[in-house]
Amino acid sequence: MKNRREWIFGAHHAYFEEPDLLVMKFNGPAKLEDSRKVLEICEAAAAKQPVFLISDVSNSNIEKDARELLVQQAKAEWFRGHIYLGTGPLQRAGAKALMLALYFTGKWTVDVDFAESERVARELIDKKRAQPPKK
Repeated sequence: MKNRREWIFGAHHAYFEEPDLLVMKFNGPAKLEDSRKVLEICEAAAAKQPVFLISDVSNSNIEKDARELLVQQAKAEWFRGHIYLGTGPLQRAGAKALMLALYFTGKWTVDVDFAESERVARELIDKKRAQPPKK
C-alpha cells in the first residue's frame, strides 16, 4: 500500500499519497478557516515536489472570502495539475472563477481539468506524469 497522510478539517477530508497526489473532498460550505487549512495542507504536501491535486467539490461550495484567500495565497509552484470532480454548473462556475482569478494574478500557470470520477482523474494524472513538468 502507498504511504498515505490524512487530514480532517471541519466537514472536509484530505489525503496525500506518495509520491505526488493530494486528494481533497469537501462537504458543505468551504469557509475562510477551511481555506487556511487547505493552503497549509497544500504547502505541506508539496514540500518535496509539486503535487497533483484532485478536489472533489460535488457536495460543496466555497464562500467568497474563502475563495479570495486562496487566490491571494495559493502558489503555482505547489502544483503539477489540479483536477476538479463532481462539478455541476454552480461548482464548475466557482472553480473556473477561482482559476481565472489566479491566472489574472500572473502567478498561476497550473493546468486545470475537470473529471467525472476519481478513477478518470487518476488516469489523467498518470498520463500527465509521463510528460515532463512545466517550467
